[in-house]
Amino acid sequence: MIKVVVFDFDGTLVDSNTAKHECLHAAVSCFAGGDVALRAALDIGGNRYKMFGEVARRLDAARDDLAEELTETYTRCCANAIFRAPERRGARASLIALRRMGLRLWINSGTPHRDLRELVRRRGLMPYFRGMLGSPTPKSDNLRRIMRIENVPSISVLHIGDSPDDYVAAREAGTWFVAIDAERRIPKPVRFAVDDLVPLASVLRKLHPQSRAQALLDTGAVR
Repeated sequence: MIKVVVFDFDGTLVDSNTAKHECLHAAVSCFAGGDVALRAALDIGGNRYKMFGEVARRLDAARDDLAEELTETYTRCCANAIFRAPERRGARASLIALRRMGLRLWINSGTPHRDLRELVRRRGLMPYFRGMLGSPTPKSDNLRRIMRIENVPSISVLHIGDSPDDYVAAREAGTWFVAIDAERRIPKPVRFAVDDLVPLASVLRKLHPQSRAQALLDTGAVR
């Protein structure tokens, strides 16, 4: 039975992916070859620290501070953009419904932990969540930490996200996974995929009370 629901933040609760994409390009716009380096880094993948580390290596490997500078520029841009972005359709209604069902809600985000709490507070979402964890800690490690805090096994945890990193984190931690797939960012097919959060309560009902063994058989080790 699902007891804990963990949400990614930007792109999942907040419809901010277009704004984040613009911030990526803004961060490298003043560098010759910045967009080329950015495209190469995006192909490699990873969180913002890894990505801008790769961008910095390609732009000027001799500058030890460039990766941090690019990451900070992007993070500041994202903080403003995420605050202004609309909520994902059905987000707040789903949070209210899940709380009424007695589920324990968390955020697991790629947004730096130092900025995440303030962003959630400014958007008026703090009362819905028991806690929130951000980067640079990997999302899979954050999921494991949440399981330890809540004293639940992975079969009792649902992770919801819109990116390949969210999919990988759920796979590595062994939790259920629902993809927010409006922008088709997750390349592999997943068992549960929705365009927004409106159908979330009905998806949750479908998860009970399957056994872990059956889930592994059905999904190839990704619930």
